[in-house]
Amino acid sequence: MSQGPGDMRPSTGERLRAEMDFIIELSLVVASNWELQPILDWIVSKTTTMFRAEEGSIRVLNDDGSVGGLTDLKTIQRFLLEGSASGSWPQDIALSVMGYLMTGREEVCATPDLVADDRFPSLRGKDTKIRSMLAVPLKVGDRFTGMLAVTSPKPGRQWAADEVKLLTIVGRNSAVVIEKAQFKIKATEFEDDLRTAKVIQQNLLPSAPLRVGCWEGVGRVVAAHHVGGDAFDYFLFDRSRAAIVIGDVSGKSTPAAMLMSHVQAKVKARCDGRTPIPEAMAIVNEEMLRSAPRYVTLFVGELDASRKLLRYTNAGHNYPLVRRTDGTLEDLNQGGFPIGMFPGAKYEQGECVFGPGDSLLLYSDGITDQEDVRRKRYGEEALRAVWQAEGGRRPHDSIERIFAAVEAHRGNARQSDDMTLLVIGSPAA
Repeated sequence: MSQGPGDMRPSTGERLRAEMDFIIELSLVVASNWELQPILDWIVSKTTTMFRAEEGSIRVLNDDGSVGGLTDLKTIQRFLLEGSASGSWPQDIALSVMGYLMTGREEVCATPDLVADDRFPSLRGKDTKIRSMLAVPLKVGDRFTGMLAVTSPKPGRQWAADEVKLLTIVGRNSAVVIEKAQFKIKATEFEDDLRTAKVIQQNLLPSAPLRVGCWEGVGRVVAAHHVGGDAFDYFLFDRSRAAIVIGDVSGKSTPAAMLMSHVQAKVKARCDGRTPIPEAMAIVNEEMLRSAPRYVTLFVGELDASRKLLRYTNAGHNYPLVRRTDGTLEDLNQGGFPIGMFPGAKYEQGECVFGPGDSLLLYSDGITDQEDVRRKRYGEEALRAVWQAEGGRRPHDSIERIFAAVEAHRGNARQSDDMTLLVIGSPAA
Protein backbone atom coordinates (compact mmCIF):
# COMPACT_ATOMS: atom_id res chain seq x y z
CA MET A 1 0.00 0.00 0.00
CA SER A 2 1.45 3.29 -1.02
CA GLN A 3 2.20 5.91 1.60
CA GLY A 4 0.32 9.23 1.33
CA PRO A 5 2.14 12.51 1.62
CA GLY A 6 0.64 13.20 5.04
CA ASP A 7 2.01 9.93 6.48
CA MET A 8 5.69 10.84 6.03
CA ARG A 9 6.89 13.00 8.91
CA PRO A 10 10.45 14.32 9.22
CA SER A 11 12.41 13.18 12.23
CA THR A 12 14.28 15.71 14.38
CA GLY A 13 17.51 14.91 12.56
CA GLU A 14 15.80 15.27 9.20
CA ARG A 15 14.33 18.60 10.32
CA LEU A 16 17.74 19.96 11.27
CA ARG A 17 19.23 18.83 7.97
CA ALA A 18 16.27 20.33 6.13
CA GLU A 19 16.78 23.65 7.95
CA MET A 20 20.43 23.81 6.94
CA ASP A 21 19.74 22.75 3.36
CA PHE A 22 16.99 25.34 3.04
CA ILE A 23 19.14 28.19 4.35
CA ILE A 24 22.11 27.24 2.15
CA GLU A 25 20.00 26.81 -0.98
CA LEU A 26 18.07 30.01 -0.28
CA SER A 27 21.34 31.92 -0.09
CA LEU A 28 22.38 30.51 -3.47
CA VAL A 29 19.02 31.38 -5.03
CA VAL A 30 19.21 34.96 -3.74
CA ALA A 31 22.79 35.33 -4.95
CA SER A 32 21.81 34.25 -8.48
CA ASN A 33 18.63 36.34 -8.82
CA TRP A 34 18.09 40.09 -9.10
CA GLU A 35 14.31 39.70 -9.27
CA LEU A 36 11.92 38.82 -6.45
CA GLN A 37 9.59 36.46 -8.30
CA PRO A 38 12.11 33.62 -8.83
CA ILE A 39 12.96 33.78 -5.11
CA LEU A 40 9.28 33.54 -4.14
CA ASP A 41 8.71 30.68 -6.57
CA TRP A 42 11.69 28.79 -5.18
CA ILE A 43 10.55 29.27 -1.56
CA VAL A 44 7.08 27.93 -2.39
CA SER A 45 8.39 24.99 -4.41
CA LYS A 46 11.02 24.05 -1.83
CA THR A 47 8.63 24.34 1.10
CA THR A 48 5.95 22.25 -0.59
CA THR A 49 8.46 19.50 -1.28
CA MET A 50 9.96 19.61 2.22
CA PHE A 51 6.54 19.12 3.83
CA ARG A 52 5.27 16.63 1.27
CA ALA A 53 2.21 18.81 0.85
CA GLU A 54 -0.08 19.13 -2.14
CA GLU A 55 0.23 22.86 -2.25
CA GLY A 56 2.46 25.64 -0.99
CA SER A 57 1.50 29.28 -0.84
CA ILE A 58 3.13 32.62 -0.08
CA ARG A 59 1.63 36.08 0.22
CA VAL A 60 3.35 39.34 1.08
CA LEU A 61 2.02 42.74 2.05
CA ASN A 62 2.14 45.87 -0.04
CA ASP A 63 4.28 48.77 1.14
CA ASP A 64 1.11 50.37 2.48
CA GLY A 65 0.23 47.25 4.48
CA SER A 66 -2.56 46.02 2.18
CA VAL A 67 -2.58 42.39 1.17
CA GLY A 68 -1.25 40.96 -2.01
CA GLY A 69 0.24 43.77 -4.08
CA LEU A 70 3.89 43.00 -4.72
CA THR A 71 3.06 39.37 -5.35
CA ASP A 72 -0.38 37.87 -5.17
CA LEU A 73 -1.00 34.47 -3.59
CA LYS A 74 1.37 31.96 -5.16
CA THR A 75 0.53 28.25 -5.26
CA ILE A 76 2.49 25.25 -6.48
CA GLN A 77 1.00 21.80 -6.77
CA ARG A 78 2.75 18.72 -5.38
CA PHE A 79 1.85 15.04 -4.91
CA LEU A 80 -1.47 15.46 -6.71
CA LEU A 81 -3.94 12.94 -5.32
CA GLU A 82 -6.41 11.18 -7.54
CA GLY A 83 -9.52 13.27 -7.99
CA SER A 84 -8.00 16.42 -6.49
CA ALA A 85 -6.77 19.62 -8.05
CA SER A 86 -5.01 22.66 -6.71
CA GLY A 87 -5.68 26.33 -7.26
CA SER A 88 -5.26 29.82 -5.81
CA TRP A 89 -6.69 30.53 -2.42
CA PRO A 90 -10.09 32.24 -2.39
CA GLN A 91 -9.80 35.80 -1.13
CA ASP A 92 -11.91 35.21 1.99
CA ILE A 93 -9.70 32.31 3.10
CA ALA A 94 -6.48 34.22 2.42
CA LEU A 95 -7.68 37.27 4.35
CA SER A 96 -9.06 35.17 7.23
CA VAL A 97 -5.84 33.22 7.75
CA MET A 98 -3.59 36.25 7.31
CA GLY A 99 -5.78 38.29 9.62
CA TYR A 100 -5.55 35.59 12.26
CA LEU A 101 -1.76 35.44 12.02
CA MET A 102 -1.51 39.22 12.11
CA THR A 103 -3.28 39.34 15.47
CA GLY A 104 -0.33 37.52 16.99
CA ARG A 105 -2.54 35.25 19.12
CA GLU A 106 -0.54 32.27 17.85
CA GLU A 107 2.84 32.07 16.14
CA VAL A 108 1.51 29.43 13.74
CA CYS A 109 -1.84 28.28 12.47
CA ALA A 110 -1.99 24.48 12.24
CA THR A 111 -5.29 22.78 11.56
CA PRO A 112 -6.36 19.35 10.28
CA ASP A 113 -9.45 20.92 8.68
CA LEU A 114 -9.71 24.64 8.05
CA VAL A 115 -13.45 24.69 7.37
CA ALA A 116 -14.21 22.85 10.63
CA ASP A 117 -11.90 24.99 12.79
CA ASP A 118 -13.65 27.06 15.47
CA ARG A 119 -11.08 29.84 14.96
CA PHE A 120 -12.59 30.55 11.54
CA PRO A 121 -16.38 30.51 11.95
CA SER A 122 -16.89 32.48 8.70
CA LEU A 123 -15.30 29.60 6.77
CA ARG A 124 -17.33 26.80 8.36
CA GLY A 125 -18.56 24.33 5.77
CA LYS A 126 -17.03 26.26 2.87
CA ASP A 127 -16.48 24.25 -0.31
CA THR A 128 -12.72 24.55 -0.83
CA LYS A 129 -9.70 22.44 -1.68
CA ILE A 130 -7.78 24.03 1.21
CA ARG A 131 -8.50 21.76 4.16
CA SER A 132 -5.44 20.62 6.15
CA MET A 133 -3.20 23.65 6.63
CA LEU A 134 0.00 24.75 8.33
CA ALA A 135 0.65 28.49 8.05
CA VAL A 136 3.26 30.77 9.64
CA PRO A 137 3.67 34.55 9.53
CA LEU A 138 6.51 36.18 7.66
CA LYS A 139 7.96 38.64 10.15
CA VAL A 140 11.00 40.90 10.24
CA GLY A 141 11.55 41.67 13.89
CA ASP A 142 8.05 42.25 15.23
CA ARG A 143 6.74 43.53 11.90
CA PHE A 144 4.32 41.30 10.00
CA THR A 145 5.16 41.18 6.29
CA GLY A 146 3.23 38.19 4.95
CA MET A 147 2.37 34.52 5.23
CA LEU A 148 3.82 31.17 4.18
CA ALA A 149 1.62 28.06 4.16
CA VAL A 150 1.46 24.42 3.07
CA THR A 151 -1.90 22.73 2.55
CA SER A 152 -3.70 19.57 1.52
CA PRO A 153 -7.11 19.26 -0.19
CA LYS A 154 -8.00 16.41 2.18
CA PRO A 155 -8.79 17.00 5.87
CA GLY A 156 -7.21 15.08 8.71
CA ARG A 157 -3.49 15.71 8.50
CA GLN A 158 -2.05 16.26 11.96
CA TRP A 159 0.95 18.57 11.92
CA ALA A 160 3.81 17.35 14.09
CA ALA A 161 5.77 19.63 16.44
CA ASP A 162 8.91 19.23 14.31
CA GLU A 163 6.98 20.31 11.22
CA VAL A 164 5.72 23.40 13.01
CA LYS A 165 9.26 24.26 14.11
CA LEU A 166 10.65 23.68 10.64
CA LEU A 167 8.11 25.90 8.85
CA THR A 168 8.57 28.59 11.51
CA ILE A 169 12.32 28.67 10.83
CA VAL A 170 11.75 28.58 7.07
CA GLY A 171 9.31 31.49 7.37
CA ARG A 172 11.67 33.51 9.53
CA ASN A 173 14.54 33.16 7.04
CA SER A 174 12.27 33.72 4.05
CA ALA A 175 10.87 36.95 5.49
CA VAL A 176 14.33 38.47 5.89
CA VAL A 177 15.39 37.40 2.40
CA ILE A 178 12.19 38.72 0.79
CA GLU A 179 12.59 42.10 2.47
CA LYS A 180 16.22 42.34 1.37
CA ALA A 181 15.24 41.39 -2.18
CA GLN A 182 12.50 44.03 -2.17
CA PHE A 183 14.96 46.61 -0.90
CA LYS A 184 17.51 45.63 -3.55
CA ILE A 185 14.89 45.94 -6.28
CA LYS A 186 13.74 49.33 -5.00
CA ALA A 187 17.32 50.53 -4.67
CA THR A 188 18.07 49.41 -8.23
CA GLU A 189 14.92 51.10 -9.54
CA PHE A 190 15.79 54.23 -7.59
CA GLU A 191 19.30 54.29 -9.03
CA ASP A 192 17.87 53.83 -12.52
CA ASP A 193 15.44 56.69 -11.90
CA LEU A 194 18.26 58.90 -10.67
CA ARG A 195 20.41 58.13 -13.68
CA THR A 196 17.47 58.94 -15.96
CA ALA A 197 16.78 62.16 -14.07
CA LYS A 198 20.44 63.12 -14.32
CA VAL A 199 20.44 62.60 -18.09
CA ILE A 200 17.24 64.63 -18.43
CA GLN A 201 18.66 67.44 -16.30
CA GLN A 202 21.92 67.51 -18.22
CA ASN A 203 19.96 67.69 -21.47
CA LEU A 204 18.17 70.80 -20.16
CA LEU A 205 21.50 72.62 -19.80
CA PRO A 206 23.06 74.33 -22.82
CA SER A 207 25.20 71.91 -24.81
CA ALA A 208 27.48 74.57 -26.33
CA PRO A 209 28.91 77.92 -25.18
CA LEU A 210 26.89 81.07 -25.73
CA ARG A 211 28.27 83.34 -28.43
CA VAL A 212 26.74 86.75 -29.03
CA GLY A 213 28.64 89.76 -30.31
CA CYS A 214 32.12 89.68 -28.78
CA TRP A 215 30.92 87.61 -25.79
CA GLU A 216 31.17 83.99 -24.81
CA GLY A 217 29.15 82.32 -22.05
CA VAL A 218 30.06 79.07 -20.25
CA GLY A 219 28.40 77.41 -17.26
CA ARG A 220 28.71 74.36 -15.02
CA VAL A 221 26.50 72.63 -12.43
CA VAL A 222 27.97 70.30 -9.80
CA ALA A 223 25.03 68.67 -7.98
CA ALA A 224 25.34 67.64 -4.34
CA HIS A 225 23.36 64.50 -5.22
CA HIS A 226 22.73 62.74 -8.53
CA VAL A 227 20.52 65.64 -9.56
CA GLY A 228 19.83 68.99 -8.00
CA GLY A 229 17.79 72.17 -7.95
CA ASP A 230 20.35 74.47 -9.59
CA ALA A 231 20.31 75.31 -13.28
CA PHE A 232 21.54 77.88 -15.75
CA ASP A 233 20.54 78.65 -19.30
CA TYR A 234 21.20 81.03 -22.15
CA PHE A 235 19.58 81.40 -25.55
CA LEU A 236 19.58 83.89 -28.41
CA PHE A 237 16.77 86.33 -29.14
CA ASP A 238 18.47 87.47 -32.33
CA ARG A 239 22.03 87.92 -33.63
CA SER A 240 22.92 90.59 -31.07
CA ARG A 241 20.71 89.80 -28.06
CA ALA A 242 20.73 86.84 -25.70
CA ALA A 243 18.98 85.76 -22.49
CA ILE A 244 21.11 84.77 -19.47
CA VAL A 245 19.41 82.75 -16.73
CA ILE A 246 20.44 81.17 -13.44
CA GLY A 247 18.14 79.73 -10.78
CA ASP A 248 18.09 77.77 -7.54
CA VAL A 249 15.06 75.85 -6.26
CA SER A 250 14.63 75.54 -2.49
CA GLY A 251 15.45 71.91 -1.67
CA LYS A 252 17.68 69.28 -3.25
CA SER A 253 17.70 66.08 -5.29
CA THR A 254 15.03 64.81 -7.69
CA PRO A 255 11.98 66.90 -6.60
CA ALA A 256 14.05 70.10 -6.84
CA ALA A 257 15.41 69.07 -10.25
CA MET A 258 11.94 68.35 -11.58
CA LEU A 259 10.68 71.72 -10.37
CA MET A 260 13.67 73.51 -11.90
CA SER A 261 12.95 71.95 -15.30
CA HIS A 262 9.42 73.32 -14.92
CA VAL A 263 10.81 76.78 -14.14
CA GLN A 264 13.18 76.69 -17.11
CA ALA A 265 10.31 75.93 -19.47
CA LYS A 266 8.24 78.82 -18.10
CA VAL A 267 11.14 81.29 -18.31
CA LYS A 268 11.81 80.37 -21.94
CA ALA A 269 8.13 80.78 -22.76
CA ARG A 270 7.71 84.16 -21.04
CA CYS A 271 11.11 85.81 -21.50
CA ASP A 272 10.88 86.09 -25.25
CA GLY A 273 12.89 89.23 -25.95
CA ARG A 274 9.73 91.25 -26.59
CA THR A 275 8.10 91.26 -23.14
CA PRO A 276 9.95 93.45 -20.60
CA ILE A 277 11.81 91.23 -18.15
CA PRO A 278 9.98 92.52 -15.01
CA GLU A 279 6.61 91.84 -16.64
CA ALA A 280 7.69 88.35 -17.72
CA MET A 281 8.97 87.59 -14.21
CA ALA A 282 5.67 88.70 -12.66
CA ILE A 283 3.81 86.28 -14.95
CA VAL A 284 6.17 83.42 -14.08
CA ASN A 285 5.71 84.23 -10.38
CA GLU A 286 1.92 83.88 -10.59
CA GLU A 287 2.19 80.67 -12.60
CA MET A 288 4.58 79.17 -10.05
CA LEU A 289 2.28 80.10 -7.17
CA ARG A 290 -0.49 78.09 -8.82
CA SER A 291 1.58 75.04 -9.73
CA ALA A 292 4.51 74.61 -7.34
CA PRO A 293 4.91 74.32 -3.55
CA ARG A 294 8.40 75.85 -3.42
CA TYR A 295 10.02 79.14 -4.23
CA VAL A 296 12.85 79.73 -6.68
CA THR A 297 15.59 82.35 -6.70
CA LEU A 298 16.02 83.46 -10.27
CA PHE A 299 18.11 85.92 -12.24
CA VAL A 300 17.19 86.72 -15.83
CA GLY A 301 19.29 89.07 -17.91
CA GLU A 302 19.23 90.30 -21.48
CA LEU A 303 22.64 90.97 -22.98
CA ASP A 304 22.42 93.46 -25.84
CA ALA A 305 25.78 93.26 -27.63
CA SER A 306 24.97 95.99 -30.15
CA ARG A 307 24.29 98.54 -27.40
CA LYS A 308 26.88 97.14 -24.95
CA LEU A 309 24.08 96.94 -22.39
CA LEU A 310 22.85 94.41 -19.84
CA ARG A 311 19.22 94.59 -18.68
CA TYR A 312 18.17 92.27 -15.87
CA THR A 313 15.82 91.37 -13.01
CA ASN A 314 17.14 89.61 -9.94
CA ALA A 315 14.39 87.66 -8.13
CA GLY A 316 16.07 86.97 -4.79
CA HIS A 317 19.16 85.32 -6.28
CA ASN A 318 22.77 85.82 -5.17
CA TYR A 319 23.95 89.10 -6.66
CA PRO A 320 25.82 88.44 -9.91
CA LEU A 321 29.14 90.27 -10.12
CA VAL A 322 30.22 92.43 -13.05
CA ARG A 323 33.99 92.75 -13.21
CA ARG A 324 35.25 95.84 -14.99
CA THR A 325 38.47 95.94 -16.94
CA ASP A 326 40.22 97.67 -14.03
CA GLY A 327 39.18 94.89 -11.61
CA THR A 328 36.42 96.78 -9.79
CA LEU A 329 33.25 94.79 -9.03
CA GLU A 330 29.61 95.78 -9.34
CA ASP A 331 26.62 93.91 -7.85
CA LEU A 332 23.46 93.32 -9.90
CA ASN A 333 20.85 93.69 -7.16
CA GLN A 334 17.77 95.21 -8.79
CA GLY A 335 14.68 93.00 -8.88
CA GLY A 336 12.39 91.66 -6.17
CA PHE A 337 11.30 88.61 -4.18
CA PRO A 338 12.02 85.02 -5.21
CA ILE A 339 9.61 83.51 -7.71
CA GLY A 340 6.70 81.63 -6.17
CA MET A 341 6.89 83.31 -2.77
CA PHE A 342 4.28 86.10 -2.80
CA PRO A 343 1.25 86.70 -5.04
CA GLY A 344 1.18 89.97 -6.89
CA ALA A 345 4.95 90.49 -6.52
CA LYS A 346 6.40 93.33 -8.61
CA TYR A 347 9.87 93.31 -10.12
CA GLU A 348 12.26 96.11 -11.04
CA GLN A 349 14.60 96.16 -14.00
CA GLY A 350 18.25 96.99 -13.60
CA GLU A 351 20.60 98.14 -16.34
CA CYS A 352 24.34 98.41 -16.58
CA VAL A 353 26.85 99.13 -19.28
CA PHE A 354 28.61 95.94 -20.35
CA GLY A 355 31.45 96.60 -22.72
CA PRO A 356 34.56 94.87 -24.11
CA GLY A 357 36.84 93.69 -21.32
CA ASP A 358 34.00 93.49 -18.79
CA SER A 359 32.93 90.06 -17.53
CA LEU A 360 29.98 88.69 -15.57
CA LEU A 361 29.85 86.00 -12.86
CA LEU A 362 26.58 84.34 -11.88
CA TYR A 363 26.60 81.73 -9.10
CA SER A 364 24.37 79.80 -6.71
CA ASP A 365 24.61 79.88 -2.92
CA GLY A 366 26.13 76.38 -2.93
CA ILE A 367 29.41 78.12 -3.86
CA THR A 368 29.52 80.61 -0.99
CA ASP A 369 27.81 78.33 1.57
CA GLN A 370 30.25 75.45 1.09
CA GLU A 371 31.84 74.63 4.44
CA ASP A 372 35.18 73.10 5.34
CA VAL A 373 35.65 70.41 7.99
CA ARG A 374 35.53 73.12 10.69
CA ARG A 375 32.11 74.31 9.38
CA LYS A 376 33.55 77.55 8.07
CA ARG A 377 31.76 78.91 4.97
CA TYR A 378 33.69 79.77 1.84
CA GLY A 379 31.80 83.05 1.83
CA GLU A 380 31.11 85.99 -0.46
CA GLU A 381 34.36 87.82 0.28
CA ALA A 382 36.50 84.87 -0.80
CA LEU A 383 34.50 84.54 -4.01
CA ARG A 384 34.77 88.27 -4.75
CA ALA A 385 38.53 88.11 -4.25
CA VAL A 386 38.94 85.17 -6.64
CA TRP A 387 36.65 86.77 -9.23
CA GLN A 388 38.51 90.05 -8.98
CA ALA A 389 41.78 88.24 -9.60
CA GLU A 390 40.60 85.66 -12.16
CA GLY A 391 37.63 87.32 -13.90
CA GLY A 392 39.73 88.71 -16.73
CA ARG A 393 40.47 85.22 -18.04
CA ARG A 394 38.54 83.23 -20.62
CA PRO A 395 35.17 82.10 -19.13
CA HIS A 396 36.16 78.43 -19.04
CA ASP A 397 39.42 79.21 -17.25
CA SER A 398 37.65 81.45 -14.73
CA ILE A 399 35.21 78.65 -13.87
CA GLU A 400 38.09 76.21 -13.38
CA ARG A 401 39.90 78.63 -11.04
CA ILE A 402 36.79 79.34 -8.93
CA PHE A 403 35.82 75.69 -8.53
CA ALA A 404 39.42 74.86 -7.62
CA ALA A 405 39.37 77.53 -4.91
CA VAL A 406 36.06 76.26 -3.47
CA GLU A 407 37.26 72.64 -3.51
CA ALA A 408 40.51 73.63 -1.78
CA HIS A 409 38.43 75.28 0.94
CA ARG A 410 36.08 72.28 1.25
CA GLY A 411 38.89 69.77 1.67
CA ASN A 412 37.46 66.50 3.03
CA ALA A 413 34.11 67.99 4.02
CA ARG A 414 30.94 66.80 2.28
CA GLN A 415 29.51 68.90 -0.52
CA SER A 416 26.51 70.42 1.21
CA ASP A 417 24.60 71.92 -1.71
CA ASP A 418 24.46 72.13 -5.49
CA MET A 419 27.10 74.46 -6.95
CA THR A 420 26.59 76.40 -10.14
CA LEU A 421 28.68 78.95 -12.03
CA LEU A 422 27.94 80.87 -15.22
CA VAL A 423 30.54 83.24 -16.66
CA ILE A 424 30.08 85.70 -19.54
CA GLY A 425 33.26 87.20 -20.91
CA SER A 426 35.50 87.57 -23.89
CA PRO A 427 36.75 84.31 -25.46
CA ALA A 428 40.07 86.03 -26.23
CA ALA A 429 40.53 87.49 -22.75
